[in-house]
Amino acid sequence: LKLVERSIFGSGIMVLDKERSRVLVIGGTGHIGKHIVAASARRGHSTSVLIRDVAPSDPAKMQLLKSFIDSGVALIKGDLFDHGSLVNAIKGVDVVVSAVGPRQLVEQSRIVMAIKEAGNVKVSLSACVFT
Repeated sequence: LKLVERSIFGSGIMVLDKERSRVLVIGGTGHIGKHIVAASARRGHSTSVLIRDVAPSDPAKMQLLKSFIDSGVALIKGDLFDHGSLVNAIKGVDVVVSAVGPRQLVEQSRIVMAIKEAGNVKVSLSACVFT
């Protein structure tokens, strides 16, 4: 998520302007992921979350998904283990953030392969870098 300098009215005054991105969070309903999703949406980025089940039986997860929808976040049905759904979700974004849980960290290669196939991602981040 890039900062761009621009001149205002030729006055030589420089300001930082945030470029808006289309962001996909994989693992967005998890402990760290839900905060990444919320922060991305608050900053005005077009934010999507890859989710396995759009109607979970867990009331807490259902409430989380409702809060995502209320804040303008798109829910995209897909799965880390379904290459086609992963590629399709990635084709619509500029930035991919992986916030998958520790048991799935070895599966990051699946995300990388899908990013390479989609061919349109500018930035790819892994939340494990921040933990």
